[in-house]
Amino acid sequence: KLIIQAGGEVSAGTLAYSEGNGGNLTINASDSVAVSGESVDGEVNSRLTTRTEGGGDAGNLIITTGKLIIQAGGEVSAGTLAYSEGNGGNLTINASDSVEVSGKSVNGGANSRLTVRTGNSKNAGGMTINTGKLIIQAGGEVSAGTRGGSEGSGGSLIVNASNSVDVNGLSADSQNSSRLTTRTEGGGNAGALTINTKKLIIQAGGQVSASTMFGSTGAAGSLTVNASDSVEVMGFTAKPEDTILSRLTTRTEGGGNADNLTINTKKLIIRDGGQVSAGTVLNSTGNGGNLTVNASESVEVSKEVVGIPGGSVKSRLTNRTENNRTTGNLRITTGKLIVQDQAEVGVNSNLGFGKPGNLEVVARSILLDNQATLNARAASVDGGNIILQVQDILLLRRNSNISATAGIAGAGGNGGNITINIHNGFIVAVPNENSDITANAYTGSGGRVDIQAFGIYGIQPRPNQTSLSDITASSEFGVNGTVELNTPDIDPNSGLVNLSTIPVDTQVAQTCQADGNLAKISFTITGRGGLPPNPSEALNADAVQVDLVTLNPSNDRRDRTFVPSKITTTTPEPIIEATGLALNEKGQVVLTANLPTTTPHSPWLKPASCKAIPNS
Repeated sequence: KLIIQAGGEVSAGTLAYSEGNGGNLTINASDSVAVSGESVDGEVNSRLTTRTEGGGDAGNLIITTGKLIIQAGGEVSAGTLAYSEGNGGNLTINASDSVEVSGKSVNGGANSRLTVRTGNSKNAGGMTINTGKLIIQAGGEVSAGTRGGSEGSGGSLIVNASNSVDVNGLSADSQNSSRLTTRTEGGGNAGALTINTKKLIIQAGGQVSASTMFGSTGAAGSLTVNASDSVEVMGFTAKPEDTILSRLTTRTEGGGNADNLTINTKKLIIRDGGQVSAGTVLNSTGNGGNLTVNASESVEVSKEVVGIPGGSVKSRLTNRTENNRTTGNLRITTGKLIVQDQAEVGVNSNLGFGKPGNLEVVARSILLDNQATLNARAASVDGGNIILQVQDILLLRRNSNISATAGIAGAGGNGGNITINIHNGFIVAVPNENSDITANAYTGSGGRVDIQAFGIYGIQPRPNQTSLSDITASSEFGVNGTVELNTPDIDPNSGLVNLSTIPVDTQVAQTCQADGNLAKISFTITGRGGLPPNPSEALNADAVQVDLVTLNPSNDRRDRTFVPSKITTTTPEPIIEATGLALNEKGQVVLTANLPTTTPHSPWLKPASCKAIPNS
């Protein structure tokens, strides 16, 4: 065990004004390494570190142990200070059981940290964590990035957790969220964040992000999550004056662009106010990144949060721009997409002249229920495009909608285009539940709605939105767009033939040669199922079954007057049995009633004799 506490420090580095490089620090502790607490006066936190304060580069820090525990303001780091001129070192952790970073110091207020950062014009090193479980809670922080005023680039952060990554909650004083992040606070770019695990859980206000901070000019890094089982982003922590939502995000708050967010998993679950997004925030000047979700089984976004500071918060899977720049695209590939209880999936522009990207969904089925939305809306510019590739069914229930509407702020912009392809499936809504598919505009032109489906039920095109379930591409003050529905030309009456009112003269094919001694042969039908193919064959299993008819015995005994029906029939052409075989001009074998001129072979089928058939 290695225990560092009460302001203790284990380090390898360089001091201020030095020109040399710092050394490497390697720790092998079979049981655990614990770094916790601060000095009595609160001036110094317990540290395990390699760093440079002078002109040289920092060394590398390698920790190999069973458990790494950082708590109560403890710090494990490799980096550079603001006045140093060297590059930061790399930090590698091999903890077979777990890594836990939690809490903050009591007096100094410092977060417990596991970090690689640069505070100068040079670059930070990278961090790699190999463990069973990574737990970040109660305001703990795991990060790679740049400090304010620095011009260097932040390093990459890679987490390999065979079991789980859990980012949970706020610090005890509710001032700091638990964080797993790469970010830039200066002019340099942030590094990439990659998480490889079985399960990623972000809850109670936890934050996983790759971002730029307010005032920075550098670009954010990319964020990639590979979770073989599931990704769950859920819940919030409510403070008296604010609500901290659980987030998985790439975004820009400064002048640089946000990068891409990619999620590869079996199930993605976002609920109770959870946010998964890539975009821009108010007052930033950068563009948003793309958001890609590959969830082999399902994506579920559900449950709005109400009764909190600020009123209410929707659960969201979105690319959003809140500035005048462009957000990226959102692409979802999954088995089932479920959006319900006022949750939102989309690409949209809420303020200013920011341009939303496109929303594309490839799924077996899509369910929108209870005011759920798929949208590509814009405040003052053209709406984005929505493309849905669905195998089985798109179901809209209880005031849910698909919208590429422009001018939601009462301004210009043309409606976006909506394309829905369900060649072998159905679009289903309830007429009086007011679920809509809209590509409307305010002063601009309406968009285009193009739907290909095997069947469309409960929703129909209308010139304008009504209280029913509608498909519209209208404009309040501009030119209406177009709605085109492509469904198979199915006539329910096709293939039906009007039956004749004239009784059919049933005839039995002549299949045997009778002689005069058997003149009283009769033909009797019993049971159910119609006629057999011919009198000598049994009824097959494919025959139509009908109910038996029970006659009224009393009525059956009464004398009845028989009135013969006058039925005009034509004499049928006699049926002649085949007596030989012949080859036609195509070389095909045919049956013939006329013997060929050549010497015939013995016939395969001889005429049947009725003498062997008993009366029935």
